[in-house]
Amino acid sequence: MDTSAEDAGGRPTALVPGPASPDPASPGPGTQEPAPQVPALPVTPAVPEQRTAARRGPAPAGPPAPPPRPRRPIDGVAVAAFLSGLVPAIPVTLVLGPIALIRIGRSGARGRALAITGLVLAGLWTVAAAIVAAAIVTRPPPPKPVTLPHVFSLRAGECLNSGPNGISGLHVLSCSQAHGAEVFATFRVAGSHYPGATAVQQQARQGCASRLSGYLNPQLSAASLAQSFVYPDAGAWSAGERTVVCTVHSTSGPLVGSVRSAPG
Repeated sequence: MDTSAEDAGGRPTALVPGPASPDPASPGPGTQEPAPQVPALPVTPAVPEQRTAARRGPAPAGPPAPPPRPRRPIDGVAVAAFLSGLVPAIPVTLVLGPIALIRIGRSGARGRALAITGLVLAGLWTVAAAIVAAAIVTRPPPPKPVTLPHVFSLRAGECLNSGPNGISGLHVLSCSQAHGAEVFATFRVAGSHYPGATAVQQQARQGCASRLSGYLNPQLSAASLAQSFVYPDAGAWSAGERTVVCTVHSTSGPLVGSVRSAPG
């Protein structure tokens, strides 16, 4: 051990035996090799993005935008075809519509949709007119009004003569003249639906029989008199007629004077 190293207060070192003496150029065991020095890199200060862009200058401008294309005008014939289709003026639309389409195809103007719309409207109007015309043609004619015989307008106390056509040829005259029959009562049959000829006839017979005795002059002989009546058939019933007309006539010849006031 090296005592001089201890006396000097240095750090003791171990001796490494070896056959050869140490190289004087190499560092001794008691010395430290200095750390290698790393050269410092230069630091570049950060430059703001705005300043960098400012230094670069404005971006080069692109090619100029093309000027706007002028708006094509609307064809006047197409507008007229559309308006005539709305009116409607179908013949005018059928003429102007094709002309407008030809003009637009040649000039490139706007209005093709207007011309086509006018033609479509004209077609719709034509179809609607055809449907209405077909409905009018195929509609059945209105029923002819029923002409009721004059007999249903007679009133009690009127005297009449029958014509050659029966009740349709009745002739009203004064009871002081010779006549064939006299009306002694009228009444209406109740009911909304036609009950049939038999049922109406039965009601007419019963209604007239119940009213005859109250009308006749009691001094007259009822044996020479007979009653008759007129009642509505199905056609008169459907026309709203419900009147029964009761008449009295002589079985021995024409009557002269009223059966209510004639002397016995």
